[in-house]
Amino acid sequence: MYGVEGPAWSALKAAEQHSGDGLAGSKLFDAALTAARLAEPHPDLLAASSHMLAVATVP
Repeated sequence: MYGVEGPAWSALKAAEQHSGDGLAGSKLFDAALTAARLAEPHPDLLAASSHMLAVATVP
């Protein structure tokens, strides 16, 4: 299981709505992406993401 947006998604979304601009490529976007990557190995932080991605393999 992976959190698609990570724990900083709500702050990023709020900043986008406030500014009216997309933040892709901004320092805030990069920080949110870093937060998502840092949270990845911690299952307790899955609930902080808005969407989940389940990955499986077929034996």
